[in-house]
Amino acid sequence: YCTHHLLNWHGIWTRYTPVRDVKESFQSLRSFKSNPEKTKIIHTNTYIYANGETKQESWEFSFLSNSLDNGLFHPSRETMRGYFFALGHATWATVKLKPNSYFGIELFFRYEDLRHSVGIVYDESGNLFHTANIREDCNGLPSKYWSTELNQLLERDFSGNWQGTSMTITPNLKISKPIVTQFNWYKSGHKYYYLPDGVFINCPSSISIDTPFSLIANWLINNYEMYQLIANYDELGVFSSLTLETFLISNI
Repeated sequence: YCTHHLLNWHGIWTRYTPVRDVKESFQSLRSFKSNPEKTKIIHTNTYIYANGETKQESWEFSFLSNSLDNGLFHPSRETMRGYFFALGHATWATVKLKPNSYFGIELFFRYEDLRHSVGIVYDESGNLFHTANIREDCNGLPSKYWSTELNQLLERDFSGNWQGTSMTITPNLKISKPIVTQFNWYKSGHKYYYLPDGVFINCPSSISIDTPFSLIANWLINNYEMYQLIANYDELGVFSSLTLETFLISNI
């Protein structure tokens, strides 16, 4: 967390309805600062709206109180834990789906001076409520990489022979050794959302405690590199693993 995220992240934050319409969009600044020993982190979010209004939220993380044996505890939500891979890709995951309660997850990627995160939220009945994307650049806005486009695409061409490696972290913080894998996008019963700048989301339209489910985000960085994060939940609605897959396109 400290190695890859202690920066000022300038972003465009956009929420979408389940039918792909833009629900709202605004600028954001997510700032992370620590003490010299890196035992405490102050995380401050500033939201800048088109009408000139701003809103700010702030949280403090302590190495002793927030680093638990089942993930990083988020001060604002007792039900969420953070799981981080060595290169900074991560999730804030709700640890268990509960009846009659909203459910949310954030999957985020780190690449050079950029981050992007995907949010997936379900309502009290288990139906998809909205999706979200935060495209961030630590160099400020406007970004040389991210566009200002908001509207989703109907489809995206990522055909080709995508080969890569896969590794998984479990709630007890054990990380598997990398294994060889091949890109597999389509899942039965899922909806597909193609966001601007190579971002896409793959998730079910509804979730329930009696059925295992997966929530997936991808980032097509360029024509030959792609990341994928898969959060898995078991039949009891309990978070079971986060898988990171890193792909390169093969000409063979």
